[in-house]
Amino acid sequence: MPAPRIHYLVPDYDRPSWGIAMLYEHVALLRELGHDARVLHERAPFRIGWYACDVPVAHLDALDSPPAAGDLLVVPEVSAARAAALDWPCRRWVFVQGSFLVESGLGGAAGYRELGFERALAVLPFVAEIVERHYGLAAALVPPFVAPGFFLPDAETRPRSRTILLAVKPEYGALGAPDRELFLRVVNRELAARPANGWRVEELHGLSHAAVATRMADATFLVCLNTHEAFNTAVPEAMAAGCVVLCYDAVGGAEFLVDSENAWVFPNHHLWPLIGKLLALLDPAPERAAELGRLRAAARRTAERFTRAATRAALAAAFAPG
Repeated sequence: MPAPRIHYLVPDYDRPSWGIAMLYEHVALLRELGHDARVLHERAPFRIGWYACDVPVAHLDALDSPPAAGDLLVVPEVSAARAAALDWPCRRWVFVQGSFLVESGLGGAAGYRELGFERALAVLPFVAEIVERHYGLAAALVPPFVAPGFFLPDAETRPRSRTILLAVKPEYGALGAPDRELFLRVVNRELAARPANGWRVEELHGLSHAAVATRMADATFLVCLNTHEAFNTAVPEAMAAGCVVLCYDAVGGAEFLVDSENAWVFPNHHLWPLIGKLLALLDPAPERAAELGRLRAAARRTAERFTRAATRAALAAAFAPG
């Protein structure tokens, strides 16, 4: 009997998203572990262009052979109802990366078993708890990882430009959240009043993943204003690169953020205290270098919890036979 194939259903979405990249990386890691795994997109010849990951990609509108009864279909939580609508006899798992997207992906179902799913993968412990308590599936913990390119050997000591990177998803503006616009108006006005200091704000958008790593390796600060993310990937990426973080606690921040220890962390939408702290950090003071150095070292240790090797080991356990 041939070994079961593993198919990861991935939305046709080509804006930079580490959640999408993690689906590709799961396939790459499973293939390293000896599994027959591939990505499934909706329409040929789509595949993501902003992130390089060499894995087989098939398409629903041009499948050579659909998943068979012994095969496994793994889908992100946003595609749960879509996968359930596919009339295939294969087994089904759901990979939950964001707790706020679960309901929208269910398509009105009360839980995952109603849609034919038998197991879940979850990125963080609190996500696993939500899935098990509210959506009826046992969940294996498979943490995300920070891409290796962000881990610089000299991240804590390298010279840095007076750049403040700003990361916030455009969807928040569409929902009416004013954080980005208010931050840019206030901080740019403050910086214009002290041009001799040379600080500038640079928004992170429309860049490849490699380009983001390059910018984080050069900048001094990252401000992240996302509020609904479980992992908020830009934060641990900046930690790995030695870029000091000011951010909201979002949803899953308590899993790895400690205020004033590895980042400066504020409750969601507490923008004014965040701006105040940022501006204070821009003023030179004798103790500033030591303060930033201490925080960079703790942040690096935090980022090192999220490695590709750890994700690989978790996948090996989750997909082990039996």
